[in-house]
Amino acid sequence: MKYMTRQCRLILAIVADSCGHMTADEVYREAKKSMPRIAVGTVYRNLKELSDAGVLRRIRVADAPDLFDATLTPHEHLICPICGRVEDLLAEGLEECLRKAVGSGRFSYELRISAPCSLCREKNGSSDRTTEKSVR
Repeated sequence: MKYMTRQCRLILAIVADSCGHMTADEVYREAKKSMPRIAVGTVYRNLKELSDAGVLRRIRVADAPDLFDATLTPHEHLICPICGRVEDLLAEGLEECLRKAVGSGRFSYELRISAPCSLCREKNGSSDRTTEKSVR
């Protein structure tokens, strides 16, 4: 990105400071606290531009709003089918395995694993006794 407006800088800071995964609506609600006149369209447009530029990572979730992540280091995501929580997951060796399969050229991938999150596993005592709900 060549130039960042103050709205764009605010949006980026909100996602980066969240230490998690936020929807555009969550970013909008947080942005309104610092910039009451910001428009929802401004938030959506800037999130798209930031993710297209590789400054933020967009996580597409089936039947749920996209999420935005400021962590750009390689990692995957576990999406809980019970509560909808998204957790970062490091699959060590995955990139090397993929590189062997596709060669030395540039490639990208997204891995989203659907499984009970750590909180739901802890609450239920086991990942085997879960009932599914819609994701977030």
